[in-house]
Amino acid sequence: MQPKTIGVIGVGPVGGILSAHLHSSGHNVVLVDAWKEHVDHIRTQGLRITGREDLLVKPAHLLTSVETLNAFKPEFVFICTKACDLDALLHQMSDALKGSKAVFISAQNGIDTEKIIAAHIEPARVLRAAISYAGVLEGPGEIRETFFNPPNYIGWLAAGGEASCRQAAAVMSECGLTTEATEEIQRFVWRKTILNTCTMAVAAVTGLNMEEMMDFAPTAQLVDRLLKESIAVAAAYGFDYGPRFFDSVMEFNARAGPHRPSMMVDIEKGRRTENSVLIRRVAEYGEAKGVPAPVHRTLANLIDALEMRNLRRRH
Repeated sequence: MQPKTIGVIGVGPVGGILSAHLHSSGHNVVLVDAWKEHVDHIRTQGLRITGREDLLVKPAHLLTSVETLNAFKPEFVFICTKACDLDALLHQMSDALKGSKAVFISAQNGIDTEKIIAAHIEPARVLRAAISYAGVLEGPGEIRETFFNPPNYIGWLAAGGEASCRQAAAVMSECGLTTEATEEIQRFVWRKTILNTCTMAVAAVTGLNMEEMMDFAPTAQLVDRLLKESIAVAAAYGFDYGPRFFDSVMEFNARAGPHRPSMMVDIEKGRRTENSVLIRRVAEYGEAKGVPAPVHRTLANLIDALEMRNLRRRH
């Protein structure tokens, strides 16, 4: 495959691992991240991926703002920021980039992130990814990759996006991140959301890591109820993951160890969370179909309260 110019916005675990693989495969990667110390470290010492594999790359192009990304004429732009940053990001993005031929891929957590992007960019140039790898940002310029359960999935929003979707999947696969193009992307988006929300919400309000919450009967019961609620909501929209799905998720949670879900870390650090496209969004989708999701609604409200407290402390 001919090298492509690819923008990656957000060089956290998802964007950083992707960038390192793309660069190692010979693509011209333009990294964008607002954390200046992170960008400066990558510029001088490179971006290192450890854990599942060991990579050190030094991309030539690093930006701290998306405003000038269009100057590089990217063919693909992977958006790997937290979903709560999407509105600000799209506001900063130049009209020239929005109106260019670039294809945008939402590689984010949550439901409907692609719809937010497609409100600003032609839907035929917007794709949605469900990412199956994860990592931890250990510090400036260093990401520890924790797992990859292939494949990743990418889907298109409009019929005109199928060809570019298949090309994007091929680019990711050829660089070592096996990816499948699918017309059923929402099935995989919902599945990942179910996996995330049942533990993320509990961790955010209690400060317990996954091992702690699963070892403590009251919080393990909350995980159980959240999982049952989200499975029921997904089923109301036609997504059935089979009779073993509940048990398999609970078994995974029980052996996850002391993992600290990202929403808990966001609360601890006083940052905004992705509540609106995860826990709260599941509750909203359930209520729209008459499927009760009271635990999701309650924890979503509590997470909003914690965010409000953090906001008041900053001011």
